[in-house]
Amino acid sequence: MCGFKGFTRLDLASLKPTGKHSLALISGILFFLVVAATTEVIVYLLDSKNQEHERSDVVERVSTLRARLEGELNSTLHLTRGLIAYVATHPDIQEPNFSHLVSEILSQGRNIRNIGLARNNIITHIFPLAGNESALGLEYEKNSKQWPAVKQAMDAKGTVVAGPVNLVQGGQAFIARTPIYTRQGITGLLSEHKPSYWGMASIVIDIPSLFQSAGISEQTDGLSLALRGKDSKGAQGALIFGDETLFQRSPVVQSIVLPNGSWQIAAIPISGWGSDLTPIWLLRTSGWLLALLIGALIAALVETRATNLELALHDPLTGLPNRRLLEDRMQQLLEHHKRNKTGFGVLTIDLDGFKAVNDRYGHRTGDNLLQIAAFRMQSSIRATDTVCRSGGDEFIILVDDVHSRGDLEKAQHQVINKLTGNALVEHRTIQLQASSGIAFYPEDGETLDSLLKASDRKMYSNKRSGQVFDIESANQRN
Repeated sequence: MCGFKGFTRLDLASLKPTGKHSLALISGILFFLVVAATTEVIVYLLDSKNQEHERSDVVERVSTLRARLEGELNSTLHLTRGLIAYVATHPDIQEPNFSHLVSEILSQGRNIRNIGLARNNIITHIFPLAGNESALGLEYEKNSKQWPAVKQAMDAKGTVVAGPVNLVQGGQAFIARTPIYTRQGITGLLSEHKPSYWGMASIVIDIPSLFQSAGISEQTDGLSLALRGKDSKGAQGALIFGDETLFQRSPVVQSIVLPNGSWQIAAIPISGWGSDLTPIWLLRTSGWLLALLIGALIAALVETRATNLELALHDPLTGLPNRRLLEDRMQQLLEHHKRNKTGFGVLTIDLDGFKAVNDRYGHRTGDNLLQIAAFRMQSSIRATDTVCRSGGDEFIILVDDVHSRGDLEKAQHQVINKLTGNALVEHRTIQLQASSGIAFYPEDGETLDSLLKASDRKMYSNKRSGQVFDIESANQRN
């Protein structure tokens, strides 16, 4: 006895090679990926544009700071040109003249701490003298700390800005040293004689005052700044102020041009590059949520469409193909076997006594019995065959690729043997019986209608001559 207790349509549907759920899932994932990828491309482009704009803004601000610092430094150095020119033509400059000239310079130069002259590299003049007396008589060549910078200026034959240096009297300063050359003849006038090295002019520039005048500090205008290039050595020079690691954080770097050298100023936003990610994250989150929504909607639409298509072509109770799908497949078989001059069969099956089951036990029991019958028929045929429910308790099976009527009858017996017998339905044992008829293409017909009519006639003939299902006797056995 074969029992199928609690058999549901879901079990039947799982037997069919349907891919609607997979198709819906794949479609949903595909659209999700497309929208998500589009979102990421937009985010990337927007982020790149924001970074470009942010960097451009920093470049503009650093350029302003660089120009201010260059301007402040150059204006300070420019004030001493008159003194250097005077000494070049008056190598025996006297202290009163020197003090008078320098006092005028200091009245205009807000960043200058003192100015000195070193004839033959020995400091002979310095103003203001107060607090700087110990510097008089200093020989540069014997001072290991200052001689390299002095020698650098001599070799360059021009101004070199050294430092920062720590001052004895406190604070830090840059020292701009300019070599002085004379061409004085016997008459005291300039001659064509070869220029002669007179000595060195040094200007001590107060660093805090210089940076304050230029409006520069370690954090200025929303920027973190660092300056390097000690002794005018540019990128090879030591740090002047700021955080040295800032030069490794993709900063905007610009050169501050000095006479015979340079400094490098680096800047990044105080909060770092790309610190305001709120718009980007809002866009990314919205895009991914939209991708999920669209993916879910597409998956639902594809599955709904597939379900509707399946319902249009399949019996909702048993999950088997319906009459519409049967006719379509049968038409394909007709065309195929007509071309290849081969045969196929049509098997019509009618459940005996099914109306009595419905009347006695109700439609629920009848529906379960139909599902069991569908399962048994489905499991008794080949993958190339098709079983459909044509209506009520009638089923039609298309048996593909049979070579003779004998092969078709063999398939008929196999299906009927598997179909008939006791079935356990809701704790009741009901005997399944069926009548069947066959039609063989092309002997019994060459069209859809002719084959179905031939099969029906044979089935009803067998039903009239066969044993009819007895529900009362089955009930007594229960």
